[in-house]
Amino acid sequence: MSRDYEICTGLYKVADVLTLDIMRLCKDSIDPLMDCPISLQCPHCNVISLLTVISVPNYDLVMRFHPTTVGIVYRCNSCGEPVFLKFSLTYLSGGGIELSKEYQIVEFPKENFEFKYLPEAVRHDFEEALDCYSIGAYNGFAALCRRTIQSTASCLGVKGTDKVKKQVVELKEIAEMEEDDYAILNQIILDGHDGAHPHLPSITVERAKILLELMKDIMYELFVRKGKIEDAKKLRQEQIDKK
Repeated sequence: MSRDYEICTGLYKVADVLTLDIMRLCKDSIDPLMDCPISLQCPHCNVISLLTVISVPNYDLVMRFHPTTVGIVYRCNSCGEPVFLKFSLTYLSGGGIELSKEYQIVEFPKENFEFKYLPEAVRHDFEEALDCYSIGAYNGFAALCRRTIQSTASCLGVKGTDKVKKQVVELKEIAEMEEDDYAILNQIILDGHDGAHPHLPSITVERAKILLELMKDIMYELFVRKGKIEDAKKLRQEQIDKK
């Protein structure tokens, strides 16, 4: 299943090719759930892995209280960590309980980045921005991207803002970004108010994805590339000194 579907709906669908039986919560057996394996990107190890059911709600208690959703704990087959999923319920006239084929993930994988090359202030703001993105808080993500750009400009000195603007324009041309998308993202990271200000434009899921890649590219070009070149120079100098 594609990440695009997951982000846009907030729900994740059990793959049809794996779902051979209807997912049901039974009184004396978890076999109906075991027969419906789920594969996803583990929020702990970031590996796309099959999950194994290890803990299910008590059937009698569910029938007694009739919740609309329940949680099931799975085990990641790659790292062994628990993964918690939420399912909507349908109560059948015959007394059975059917789980929806769509589920909600409680913990999301975090976006990775080479943070060691970023200045401390920039790193702190960008890490927090990626945390917001990972939980689907896209307006918070946009606001913290704005803060990250402000921190970046401060770290780069007098010409910091000009460097950021130049990078944004170059990336727009390389990515062939739509004008509407560019206008919104440019307002967020360059022309908007302070990062915590409520007048920043709301951001859609699709634009959040574009903003994520844009921010990664900006951070890479302004800090990571330079840091890697400096590392290579140091390594070369160390090798020369050993001779």
